[in-house]
This record gives sequence, structure tokens and C-alpha cells, in this order.
Amino acid sequence: MNKKIKWLMLAPLLIASGASLTSCGSSSDVLYLRVINSEDYIYLQDKTDPESAEDLVVQFEKSDAVKDLLTKYPEYKSVKVVYDTSDTNETLYSELQTGKSNYDLMNVSDYMAQKIVASKMAVPLYQNGCEIPNYENYASKTIKGRLDQIVANQIDYSTGKAVDNPVPLKDYAVGYMWGTLGVLFNPTYPTFANSGLTKEQVINDMQDFDTLWNPRYKGTISIKNSMRDTYALGLLHAFKNGDGGFLDLKTKYDEGTLSLEEYQQAFSKLFNRSDIDAVNAVKNALDELKNNIFGLEVDSGKQDIITKKIGVNLAWSGDAVYSMDQGEDLTQVTELVELCYSVPELGSNLWFDAWIMPNCSRSAAQYECAHLFLDFLCDPANAYQNMEYTGYTSFIGGDSIVDLVREWYDARYEEVYDGDDGYQVYYADETSKNFGAVDFNTDFFSTRDSSKDGYLLYAFVPYEDDNEELIEEPTSYEELIANSYEVLIDPEDEESDQKTYADLTLVDDAEEVDENGECPLEEVDLTYFFDGTLDEYAADTKNMVFYGYYLPYYQRDAEGEIIEIGGVKQKNISVGRQFFCQYPSEEVINRCAVMEDYGKNNTNVMKMWENFKSDPLPTWAIVTFAIIGVGIAGFITISIVNNQSKKSLKKKRKQK
Repeated sequence: MNKKIKWLMLAPLLIASGASLTSCGSSSDVLYLRVINSEDYIYLQDKTDPESAEDLVVQFEKSDAVKDLLTKYPEYKSVKVVYDTSDTNETLYSELQTGKSNYDLMNVSDYMAQKIVASKMAVPLYQNGCEIPNYENYASKTIKGRLDQIVANQIDYSTGKAVDNPVPLKDYAVGYMWGTLGVLFNPTYPTFANSGLTKEQVINDMQDFDTLWNPRYKGTISIKNSMRDTYALGLLHAFKNGDGGFLDLKTKYDEGTLSLEEYQQAFSKLFNRSDIDAVNAVKNALDELKNNIFGLEVDSGKQDIITKKIGVNLAWSGDAVYSMDQGEDLTQVTELVELCYSVPELGSNLWFDAWIMPNCSRSAAQYECAHLFLDFLCDPANAYQNMEYTGYTSFIGGDSIVDLVREWYDARYEEVYDGDDGYQVYYADETSKNFGAVDFNTDFFSTRDSSKDGYLLYAFVPYEDDNEELIEEPTSYEELIANSYEVLIDPEDEESDQKTYADLTLVDDAEEVDENGECPLEEVDLTYFFDGTLDEYAADTKNMVFYGYYLPYYQRDAEGEIIEIGGVKQKNISVGRQFFCQYPSEEVINRCAVMEDYGKNNTNVMKMWENFKSDPLPTWAIVTFAIIGVGIAGFITISIVNNQSKKSLKKKRKQK
């Protein structure tokens, strides 16, 4: 499933696409690259900010790579990206089947890439000497490896029989964004509190997908109006117990009876069951679930949970981040809403969106240009722009993405420096008059000069108070002190100690939880994602370590007491906030599987899904929908406002 769900209506899409594709032949000296993507899924310029960078596709058209290409093909004077957006994966597939699509690159979800390749409607990449070096150099080896494991069993769908040997998807697809399917929830939702549920109880419950079937959460849950996501949910519930079930597999893995490879293979096989027996089991599970939910949703869930229409939402990780950001933005809400996201302990779906090249007519120049475009997207600096704009997590690592993640989530960065305030932090020593600017991606780590530990930190103000003219960087200790203020441990406390250079590496290693039951700051090692993708930072592995409230809660028993094993408090591995959504731990990744195309069983799953949707909702739900129907106009207005504020939210991804 494609994770971007703010789709254009189909009719405008076809009109726009038709006009664009018709124009492709209007100028013989223009090389057209035809690209289709989901809406709002690539960096676009902020038209209200004259200093913002141009659309990413425009940046590509003006890039050095394109200039070199035009030198190779002198018959063309320029490159023009014909960029369109689509509504669903299924629409794209249908258009490919009927020959209505004529694109050089198409962004689709993992299962659809598999299906298109299996149907022989895509062509391999990396031919005729074309390469995508940035993808090979900077894509996360772990995440790329999971995508590369997918194979397309080429099938004649009229007979359901395989016609060729399986082909690896890695020859056809370039990863773009990735994430997980999980449960977004409000642990302090009023209805929960009124029912006597504590915050800790809700957090414990949400670590299991079975909770969505629990009667004490009745009427507070919305699930995706998406066949594949909801089928996955039903599958995880229907096959949780029993010999060979999801719980049995995890138990054997935890005990060491199954190796990681054996566990992942068995989990994936069970998670991808779509035979008639599995479909019937899922149908029964979903029929039972229907009596417990508020309803199905396509895009409204991420807003409904902020406005407290619901307390629980089956969500994609990228949408969970969006909801969390908005819930903490007082320009969007009248009361702060602190949401959490769970990837339940028994596992879930690990999804990918990827670029493929449809089997359409194109010239050698277009084929090469398509590779250059993919390589351009995989440049860490450009992946940075895409991540900052979309809020989703790129396949790409590299130094630029480390910088972005540290700015968003590393507690040390937020504690000492907030780039939005427009100042630079300096260290300075009164005795020696030695001073210098703090590099927040060097001075955090072992390359830090410990001889400066006692130096004080100052925030250098770049503007004069009177006329706000830009002040040049300080050239002397005296000039620095005259235009700076002290960086304090607690800015609200006038008696607070001033921070020192050594404080840049302080980590709260306290053993006790705070009054909210949260863990102290902890080390988050993202080596699994960034290893092998770094350039300047590569020499210091600590560049892949971050500090923050990544997994903010300890595990608790039924009475709410923190679980200890051998005197060690057990940290939660299933629930977190923005940082956890975007970069789950390696342990979480290991217990998630990619949901493959259903192949010849697709008809059975579709029939079950249509029957599920056509059955009437419970009376209480129908009445509730009727009541809230009068608020649709208000919701549309809120959605428009939210869309306009989206870019400002991306600057506020600070871990609470």
C-alpha cells in the first residue's frame, strides 16, 4: 500500500496526465522524463518563502548531471520532468494493463512493484552501462537488504501458474521511503480515564494487536479502509496462538530454539498466508473486530485522534509522526495531545515504497535520464529535503541525514542549541581567551577535545538589538562575550549553572523513572541503519549513536509495577514517539515482515474484503457517524489549514 493518502481526484489526474503526455512531443529539442508519484511525496518549494529552494524536480533539471547528459546527447537543449501524481497503486496497475500509462518512472508500494514485475510490465534497471551509484553508496544496507530479498514469481494470472523462474526485485526497484504499520494511540484519552484505565495500562495493552478486539476499548478505534493493512491486522490476530502461531514463533526465537534467520523465514511465511483457510480465518477475525471499532478511515484517522474523536488508530509510521507533531503544536490544537505509537511485540508489517521503470516505449536518452533522476533522489542532501518535506523516512543514510536526525531528535542538540532561534553556540575560556564555534556533529563524540571540558558555553546572537543588522562571526574573545549570553542548564532558573563544553556529552544515566514513568535519556544506536553510508563521519562509529527518549517507557506487569529481571528494569521495546516511528530499533525491524503480493489468491482476499465492507456497521456506530456528519465541513476546513501548516510542523520534531 502506498503510504501517502492525500490523493488527487482521478478525473483531474487523467486530464493533467493526458495534457502532460500529449505535450511530450511538442518540442523536439527537449528531453522529457515522465514521472508519476503519490501526491505530496517529494520536496516542493514553499511559495510563501522567497528564500526556499526550488522544487526538487526543477533542481534536477538544472543539475550538473543533466548538463553532462545534454553534452552526450547534443540534439537536446534541455531536460523537462513531466511530473504527475496518482491516486492508488491499483489505478496505476490498471493503467499499465490497458496501456494508458506511458511513464519512465513510477513510485509504487512493495507489493505492487512485485506484482508489476511478476506481470512483466517493468523493465530491469542498470542496463546499457547505466548505474545508480548514490543508491549503492548511501541506501541503508539493512533496509535495502530487506527490499532486495523480495522476489517476483512471474505468473500468468489467467491460469495462476508460474511461467518463469522468480526474479529478484532488486534488479527492478530502487527504494524510496520505508516504515512500519502500528497502533497510534492517546494514552490519556478521556474515555479511557473515565473507564478507570491508567496511562500505564493503556501503554501495556497497546503492545498487542489483540487489544483492538478488547471490549474495554469499544468505540474508540478506527482502522484503515485498506484491504492489505486490515488483512494483515486480521492475520496477526487469527494466527497468534497455537502451534506454529506468531506467539509460538516468538517464544522459540526468544528461547534460542530458532535462529534469527529461521524465525524471520517462518514469520514471513505465516504473515503472507493468503490461502482460502487463512482468508476465512481473517474474515472471522475482522467480523468480530467490526463490533468493537468506531469505523473505517482512509485519511481522517490521523486528524480524528488529535481532535479526540477516537483514541486508537491503526496507522502507518509516517502518518503517526504527522499526528504527533500536530498534537504538540498549539497553533493547531487548543490543548496538547501527546500520542504514542506501538509496533506490537509479536511483529507487524515492514513496508517500502520504491521506484520502478514501466515497460513503456522510451529512448536511450530517457532511459539514462531516468537513472540520473534516481541517483539525484538518492543523494543524501536531496534525501534530506524529501524527508524534511514529507515527514517520511528515506532509504538513504549519509552525513546529511545524520545531521537531520540529530537536529530533530538528539536531546543534547535540543538542550544546548535550537537552530530556529538563529544563534550559534561557542565555547570560551576566560583565562586563555581561547574560543571557537561548537560543531554539533563532531563535538558530541570521541573526537571532542577533552582539554576544553571546563570551557563555558555561550550563545552568540547574530543580530544587533537596535537595527538587526547582521553581525559577523566574532574575531576575539571580547567580541564574543559582548554579543552572547550564557547557555544555562535551566534557562528558567536564574541560579542555574552555566553549561560547559563537557556537558555536550552528558547523558542522564539515572536508574529511576520520572514522575511520568518515563526512562531517563538513553543511548539509541542506529548503526544498523547508517553503517556503511557515512563519509566524513565514518571514522567515528559514535556518529551513529543518538541520545533521547527513544523508547520512553519501562515494561510493567498487570498491576502497573515495573518488571525487573535480575534486578534490571526491562525497557519497553514496542512503544515510542516520533523518533521511534521514524527509526525503530533493529530488534523491531527483525520482528517485522514485508507483505507480499497475494498472487493467485488475490481474488479470494478481495472478495472477503468487499463482503466485510458491505456488511452493515453496528447501530451505535451508524448513529455516531450521523451525529458527526454535521462536522464534515469543519473537518475539511481544518484539513486545509493543516496542510498549509505542514512545513512548520517539520521543524518541531523535538522529542518530548
